[in-house]
Amino acid sequence: MTSRPIVRDVLRMLGGTAGGVVMLPATLVAVATSPRRPAPAVLQALASRLTWIDGIARRIPPPARRTRSLLSLSVLLQLVVLCILVLIAAGVVVGIQMLAAAATGGPVTLFSARPGRVTWTTVGLFVIPGVVLLFLALSGLGGIAWLERRLWETFQRPGAGELSQEVVRLHATLDEVVDAVDSERRRIERDIHDGVQQRVVALSILLARVERSDPADAATLLRTVRAETQHILDDLRDVAWRTYPEMLQRDGLSAALRALRDRVAMPVHLDVEAAPIADRAAETAAYFVASEAVTNAIKHADAETITIRVRTDGGLLSISVEDDGVGGADAAGTGLSGIASRVAARNGRLRVHSPLGGPTVVEAVIPCG
Repeated sequence: MTSRPIVRDVLRMLGGTAGGVVMLPATLVAVATSPRRPAPAVLQALASRLTWIDGIARRIPPPARRTRSLLSLSVLLQLVVLCILVLIAAGVVVGIQMLAAAATGGPVTLFSARPGRVTWTTVGLFVIPGVVLLFLALSGLGGIAWLERRLWETFQRPGAGELSQEVVRLHATLDEVVDAVDSERRRIERDIHDGVQQRVVALSILLARVERSDPADAATLLRTVRAETQHILDDLRDVAWRTYPEMLQRDGLSAALRALRDRVAMPVHLDVEAAPIADRAAETAAYFVASEAVTNAIKHADAETITIRVRTDGGLLSISVEDDGVGGADAAGTGLSGIASRVAARNGRLRVHSPLGGPTVVEAVIPCG
């Protein structure tokens, strides 16, 4: 039972390595045109072939600036594989001719051997060297398969300089996220202090008046108290939604955006063509991009309509919010810079295009698993 998987893995390794020769012409063209097409397609074919050999998925290609070097080394290895395959084919042809000559007494044209010169003794003398050469050729194919996988890992792995830059970027992103969280806390505090707290104070004053008023006036005041209580509940729900909508965690991005649309008095057109994804962190970042952009459009843009578009393609979640307002949105403002930090923390990018006179377009592209 154990030998079958081993034999199968060996055959897959040899077959996959030998199959790389088929891509030799395309790889040569890719080296000449890298990093433009067809280099990305050839790189994807190389990744698929290596995945077929060892079963390890290779979804992230090496950086574009390393593509030409990787493909150049791949060409050299494929040329070596081609030479090995030619030698194996030549050995097979020689072996067949020698067996035929030994069995029939005929000549071996490859060696210019006359009829009768090749006997079974001659074949026996060539068996051991032939087996050794075949073993060395197959070992060479196995070694090239190992080299191809190591080369992929080496070129995919970031260098020391890249790691240093990434550490600096992560530190900067962390500082921006911390600042954004602090700003969000201050905003929530202002919302509670200026909204909910003031209404609670007003409610307490009304209740005190109810206690001092006569029954006829108390009924009117109690209706006012109930209305004020409903306003307080609405304000609390708004604060909770701006903090984190439970629907986003429970039902996903599309449902949360529909709820956001329904809560806004301004007309909002929602265009969602996104496959369901399991990356809640990416969906959360996209939701807050939409929420902040819609809030800015309502407060500052003097807009009449808002359009939200959501797409997923190739492991990327894209969301854009466009309004027909007066434009002039400041990407360095507290709100937009906060969501920019949130998007950057997911290794995404945010673009704000808001010329004076409008329209304003806020677009984010976020990797999603």
